[in-house]
Amino acid sequence: MRLKFHLALLLSLAVGASLWLRPAVAQQKRWAAIDPNSEASSPVVWGTTEDEARQRAIEACKRLSKTCANGPAVTDDLKEIFAVVCCEQPRTGCAASAAANRRDAAKNAQQMFADAGYANCSVRHYFQAGTGKRQ
Repeated sequence: MRLKFHLALLLSLAVGASLWLRPAVAQQKRWAAIDPNSEASSPVVWGTTEDEARQRAIEACKRLSKTCANGPAVTDDLKEIFAVVCCEQPRTGCAASAAANRRDAAKNAQQMFADAGYANCSVRHYFQAGTGKRQ
């Protein structure tokens, strides 16, 4: 009887240790996305794939606004920051970009607009990709 107890205990410890020591790679990857709008009211959303995150961002924006960009910014690095930049010339338009820091995220979004001939641009908001919180 005592031997059975010890074997059962050892078996349960071995199973528990194998679960605890399993690599973190088993966790599912998460993607963050935001589809900006002229009101700067879009939330950050997440998905398990890039496409799912994009689709969720478009849907989330459409629930709040009729001025969605329909071109979400997406990242799989949840430490990154989203910058939402809006321009007024030649017409109002907003875009988002993700990068490791605020400066680079804003610079990337502003460069997209400059390349398309937009002017009078400003950063509306910054969001943390992993939490969705405004910074």
